[in-house]
Amino acid sequence: MGLASLSHFTNIGFFFQHWIRTKDDIDKFVSAELPNINVNRRRFEIVTKCMVHGPCGIINPNAPCMKDGECSKQFPKAFREETEENVNGYPVYKRRCIESVRVGKHYIHNRWIVPYNPWLSKKYNAHINVEVCASVKSVKYLYKYVYKGHDAASIALKNDDIVNHDEILNFLHGIYVSAPEAMWRLSEFSMSDKSHTVIRLAVHLPEQQAIFFKEGQENEAVERASIKDTTLTAWFKLNLIDEEAHEYYYADIPQYYVFDKPSTKWQKRQRGGQQVIGRMPVVSVQDSERFYLRMLLLRKTGVISFNDLKTIDGTLCETFQEACKVLGLLDGDQHWHDTLLEAARMQMPSYLRILYSEETGPFYALAELNELLKSYGLNLRKVNLPSVDLQCDLFRLSYDAIEEQSKANANIEKLNSEQRYAVYKVLHAIYEYQTDMPKCFFLDGPAGTGKTSVYSTLLHAVRGKGDQAIAVASTGIAATLLSGGRTAHSIFKIPRTLNATSTCNLKPNTSEAKILLDAKVIVWDEAPMTHVHAFLAVDRLLKDLTKCDEPFGGKIILLGGDFRQVLPVILRGSRSFKLFSFKLH
Repeated sequence: MGLASLSHFTNIGFFFQHWIRTKDDIDKFVSAELPNINVNRRRFEIVTKCMVHGPCGIINPNAPCMKDGECSKQFPKAFREETEENVNGYPVYKRRCIESVRVGKHYIHNRWIVPYNPWLSKKYNAHINVEVCASVKSVKYLYKYVYKGHDAASIALKNDDIVNHDEILNFLHGIYVSAPEAMWRLSEFSMSDKSHTVIRLAVHLPEQQAIFFKEGQENEAVERASIKDTTLTAWFKLNLIDEEAHEYYYADIPQYYVFDKPSTKWQKRQRGGQQVIGRMPVVSVQDSERFYLRMLLLRKTGVISFNDLKTIDGTLCETFQEACKVLGLLDGDQHWHDTLLEAARMQMPSYLRILYSEETGPFYALAELNELLKSYGLNLRKVNLPSVDLQCDLFRLSYDAIEEQSKANANIEKLNSEQRYAVYKVLHAIYEYQTDMPKCFFLDGPAGTGKTSVYSTLLHAVRGKGDQAIAVASTGIAATLLSGGRTAHSIFKIPRTLNATSTCNLKPNTSEAKILLDAKVIVWDEAPMTHVHAFLAVDRLLKDLTKCDEPFGGKIILLGGDFRQVLPVILRGSRSFKLFSFKLH
């Protein structure tokens, strides 16, 4: 639910998973104490008005929360000098002993304060209970609400003649059941179901399995772990005594065996293995040895120990990474050494100068490394390699003219007449330009009419002639659909905060600026999703680079998108440029 609706609810739970990990983090977000009236009077007034429980107990035995002489919410809480992180799934919040404060008819202190977030309480001036859930119980709590049912209604039964009545018990929770849902329930069909059981498999290095312990019981936990097996070490022992297990990979073993937790042993499964999935956790490449260990586990069967796992053809490798190299799972540098050695023996000096070029050699090496690192969410800077501006040069050098022309010819055959007309119209403007011919085009068409096919064909055709073509989109997802596509903000360096006079942060005489100058066409998808101030900034940039006062510096530009998917145009708005537009049906 959105924050705007928080004030309509009386008890809201917030579940922090990534930000709150320690008791210091808890104290930053959640408080169970009265604010200092001398420091923040407004917050003090809100908390004393909205976040005080009861009072109940001996002070007020007729409070609605009282059950059998005790508070059902366990108030008043005990004083505590500091927060304790996880007690039965929830933290025990800091409640220091302070001087009592009079609220209404009673004096209260920190033992009566419901946990709250200072920012939310001050913003919404409402009762907003904020809890940090520290165990799997929080998932069960959320699961309960997801499947609680729809169309719920609360009904209050009120009798003015009764003075003392329980308002909570007098509320009835009802639900409207429609005819289709009633039929479904009467037929006893399942409202929810779980198709497969997922078994989590441990992936750890020797003597590095995860150990869970309570503070002060570290030694006992280590002793228990030394005599118990994980799913991985138990698999090693299974392979020692059961030759049938040699047929299965580690990830497949849960389909045929059950891991008995008390004995920490794999036992042969009697039935039901078809609906079981073994899952090994994803390991970051930065955790290198564990990463290569996981790689070997996916490819070797019948392993009886860690050393056996890294033994290849009878030879024990020093590391799991070395074992992966011997198996051919990793690319080595030998073919590069062979290439250089062969060239040194057979090629002329002019060729060697190109091969050993100090100017392009490091560039290509870093470019390839950067592309590989992207798949792991890394870049050159994160692995302490020289930070090089690769994007522009890669963008320029990564297209083969013959291959691009072949793709363009193949795509043209697949286009309908309207799509083919749009491609030829822009190509004609690029290569047979005349004074009265438009330079700015807009490709209009609803989703599914083939706009992306037109863009791709046009880009391949221009690059097939050895020229540069730039493909951008207003969103990252749309950019991935274009050959060599990038976001408009990335190409043009459009500032995040825009106004009518904004300028792009791209300087002349840079490699990125030269690519814009050399480009024969700029294709911009999802253009209606972009604010007009962004187009004005790009227009200023291209005019400045080309020294031309024509729209977009005289560049051929194809904008595309669907105005049916955006909000209505502001009244009395004016068009900045005249565009030649064609529509796809």
